[in-house]
Amino acid sequence: MTQGRITKADLDWWLEFAATREWTFAKTYAQTAPHHYVVQDRTAGVAHEDMVHAARVIHTFGTPGKYYSLTKIYLHSPDGQHRWWTEDDVFTATTLVNRATTELLYGIQNAQSTVSGVESPYDGIATFWDPEHPIAAGEADHVRQLLGEVRGKYPPHVLDIGCGTGRVLDLGLVAPERYAGLDFSQAMLNLLLRKHPKVGAVYPVDIREALDVGIFTPGQFDWVFFDVAVELNAEQHALVRRIARQAVITVDRDAWTVLDGRLTSVASTR
Repeated sequence: MTQGRITKADLDWWLEFAATREWTFAKTYAQTAPHHYVVQDRTAGVAHEDMVHAARVIHTFGTPGKYYSLTKIYLHSPDGQHRWWTEDDVFTATTLVNRATTELLYGIQNAQSTVSGVESPYDGIATFWDPEHPIAAGEADHVRQLLGEVRGKYPPHVLDIGCGTGRVLDLGLVAPERYAGLDFSQAMLNLLLRKHPKVGAVYPVDIREALDVGIFTPGQFDWVFFDVAVELNAEQHALVRRIARQAVITVDRDAWTVLDGRLTSVASTR
């Protein structure tokens, strides 16, 4: 594994590693959810760093799937026969990887898609992103105060352009069911859904393509959060502004600027 990045070479490592381990049948779930697992220090040739590495690979190259009401990220084998997943909330705490056959399904399979078909430079760093970009003390309260200037009568419908792993949701700024996140990094969206499985929608597309084909309509969302790292031309910026009914909130690293419906700067964290 390249330091701080997951690549296709790591996926190849996992496919070979998984094929050469001895998988143990999970007797506890023999009837309800039959599957196998490997676990650090008990499965031969499996150390803790292998499980952490595997968890990062699974969440980088996997896709969302449903286990009844739960949303999990599953990595499917190239032959389509198996899928792997982990259960730990923190990647560095992973000690076990599960494997089941793909014909076993549980509940309605209505998980949202994160597949954009585009390789993003953010894919490889997605599983490292949150620990390296922690939420500062008081940040949530500060941004809520800024947003109070443009808050309407009802909870806002929100579009988050360049949403990454869902910082807007992590800060508790909006209700998940009234939130739509747009990002063309599959791995980043995997991490968002891993943390916030009940979001209203995710769009695994490039915003430029979304604007060109007219996915969004004028005034469709009350607030539009916009990561300034997303490069748009003047016409595309104008289209983004039309999508927002109440405000556009630009995000520049840890700086938030709120523009009201007249595109007047209301407030900023700088």
